[in-house]
Amino acid sequence: MELTLIELSKNYEETIQVSASQEACFQAVATQMDKWWTRSTEGCLNGVGDKVTARFPPDYGFWTFEATSFESLNRIEMICTDAHHKVEGQPKEIDQEWLGTKIIWEFKTVGDKTEIKMTHDGLTPTLNCWGICLDGWNHFFKNSLKSFLCGEEPSPHVST
Repeated sequence: MELTLIELSKNYEETIQVSASQEACFQAVATQMDKWWTRSTEGCLNGVGDKVTARFPPDYGFWTFEATSFESLNRIEMICTDAHHKVEGQPKEIDQEWLGTKIIWEFKTVGDKTEIKMTHDGLTPTLNCWGICLDGWNHFFKNSLKSFLCGEEPSPHVST
């Protein structure tokens, strides 16, 4: 299957709706990544300049993000400032592909639900990690975070 130029430049972008409050959703992303993304999370985001590192032991890598925009309860933008992605059988260029990419989280109330839109600006099909990262975000964002916010059992990465 061939991808068109538009499809190749399209960033990862997904939206979920949950019954949790907008504040609970915002806090889950800003301060509780260890509950739904990876248990090995260091730091949290309480304002611009704050950093968080998501580690994937034993040796799958880590990513450090710095908050560049922080609008309490509505939006968080964070840029990847350090990256190490190790995937056996993948080209070495995969290691730094997230460096400089941005993740944008947008939160809004829609009826009796909260909608969370996540855009990973720079994560496109042109990257070596596209398939792996697409599967990862679909799991951690669309399944684990959604489960966490709906009071169900989330499935963050746990060291093996």
